Amino acid sequence: MLDLETVSNWKNEQNKNHKKIYKDPRREKLLEYRKGFKSVHYDKEVKEVRKDDYRKYRNRMNHLIRIEKYELIHK
Repeated sequence: MLDLETVSNWKNEQNKNHKKIYKDPRREKLLEYRKGFKSVHYDKEVKEVRKDDYRKYRNRMNHLIRIEKYELIHK
């Protein structure tokens, strides 16, 4: 079977090979990675900014309808 020397050598070899590898947070931010259906994009606009832009767009379109400038409405 195995003697104590080979077992101790095997344990020492395992301890030497096990070196902790730390994650680089800068590299993580550059990658687009998926978690289920959610996808992370770091160049994406903030939600509040998108909602504000959409609110301004709706107000502008409603204003054009009220003043009957239909030719200025774009899709």
